[in-house]
Amino acid sequence: MIQFHRRLRPVKVISFDLDDTLYDNLPVMQQAEQALLEYLHQQFPQTAAFGLQDWRALRDKLAAADAMLATNMTALRQATLRHGLEQHGLAADLATRGAEDAMLHFLQHRNQVDVADDVHHLLDALAARFPLLAISNGNADISKIGIGEYFTQAWQPSEHLRGKPTTDMFRAAQQKLGFNPAELLHIGDHPVSDVQGAARFGAQTVWLNQSGRFDPRLTWLPTVTIAHLPLLSDFL
Repeated sequence: MIQFHRRLRPVKVISFDLDDTLYDNLPVMQQAEQALLEYLHQQFPQTAAFGLQDWRALRDKLAAADAMLATNMTALRQATLRHGLEQHGLAADLATRGAEDAMLHFLQHRNQVDVADDVHHLLDALAARFPLLAISNGNADISKIGIGEYFTQAWQPSEHLRGKPTTDMFRAAQQKLGFNPAELLHIGDHPVSDVQGAARFGAQTVWLNQSGRFDPRLTWLPTVTIAHLPLLSDFL
């Protein structure tokens, strides 16, 4: 399914979200969080009764209290780990060090991503015609997950760049590559982070709606809606 909501204007640069756009992120995160939990229980036995739901509840609490932190998945998880370890009796410096070590362990598993062959073929074809950018709130490493060769640059939230739906990372990309906002086509699955964030910057947007269902969070109309990523090749 391809649905055009407005005419697609000339595109000079394409940006992609990563998680749940180029691959299914749910099984990746399930495996990575389970590996992290086992690591925490082994390294910090005092956390043995603190399960996945407890860690997620703590993460959600921190995200609700800090809108900027909520868009930076790396900083949010690290803060969650630090707060959780402090809650279980570690001094602040030990909790910080423990959170950093735990985060490294998590990232090893988090980057065990299987990108489908048809996505590789699509990225390869598009990279021959456009500069491709990765703009993600998450912490997947494009080189470690095997798609780095297709991308000119990748942006993720940092101390100086807020995550989507703010326009910080889109503006950083614009400053680096020198394109007009309307010449960028951003592709992503999230109706707020991707569609709203890119549209606020002035970019054209493709919403990847694999469920085919209406999403009440979609308050900014995308340029195009598609049900499957390979459909991009039908109009690009």
